[in-house]
Amino acid sequence: MFKKLASLALLAAAVTAQVPKGKAFDHIFIVFLENTDYDLANSDPNLRSLFSSGVALNNYHGVTHPSQPNYFAAIAGDYFGYKDDNAHNLDTSYKTVVDLLEAKGLTWRSYQENLPSVCYTGTSSKSLYYRKHNPFISFDLISKDATRCKNIVPSTQLQTDLQAGYLPNYSFYTPNIKNDGHDTTVGYASKWFSGFLAPLLSNPTFNNNTLVVLTFDEADDYTDKTNHILGLLLGDAVKNIKNTVDSTFYTQYSLISTVTSNWGLGNLGRNDINKPLSNVFSFVAALTGYQNVAVTNPPPLN
Repeated sequence: MFKKLASLALLAAAVTAQVPKGKAFDHIFIVFLENTDYDLANSDPNLRSLFSSGVALNNYHGVTHPSQPNYFAAIAGDYFGYKDDNAHNLDTSYKTVVDLLEAKGLTWRSYQENLPSVCYTGTSSKSLYYRKHNPFISFDLISKDATRCKNIVPSTQLQTDLQAGYLPNYSFYTPNIKNDGHDTTVGYASKWFSGFLAPLLSNPTFNNNTLVVLTFDEADDYTDKTNHILGLLLGDAVKNIKNTVDSTFYTQYSLISTVTSNWGLGNLGRNDINKPLSNVFSFVAALTGYQNVAVTNPPPLN
């Protein structure tokens, strides 16, 4: 274990020396909860208790239904017409945010709760892990690349990484099917998240110019044409604007455009550059010179 931690520490130091600094944050840590309408999430006491520590996004939206296509959209800028949660393998013509990150020397991991092993390709495990909530494994450019696929890891790897003084520039953390609220309630999920987040924010390796993004994959109400969900920005990257509300129109595509704007990564040429759908989080846009657009008539997103 000591040798492993020492090796990770050396890797962290080497990587840190090479990667570009972000204009608004140096690390982003994304967490998706599941299937909750905006009003229900916005009234949850555990989530409300976090508002004073961050920025509430009250105009954030999923882009489709059901779950999996929203996860695809969040890392690939499109859901490619998929309308189900079945296992898919998107061939090597489909690039993701991973390609943009790695091209600039930035690091990434997909932390998956109850993933039975690194780069596991099965559809589920012990009724807790589900592939449909792990978008990275569905893209052949990742799953069929041994080096890249090593970054799809069980969530226990997060503590190992932090103990070694390492946090990737880009992290996507998927709770298990209970902790994300899918098979439980938003109250259950928000209580889990509050307990999960608190020690991370007190860890200087984790909370080091870090933007934590908490949101949901989709609204539960399929008749809500705007697919309205709650978003929260937390972490020390927003310490100077905490206890505020951002009412800019955002969608899952904003996760990519915010990342690419922060580090100057270019784009995927999909909905990550579709202006009405890909506004950059306002505090990032202000620091990068990105021009958001006002969206007064949102397109149908259900």
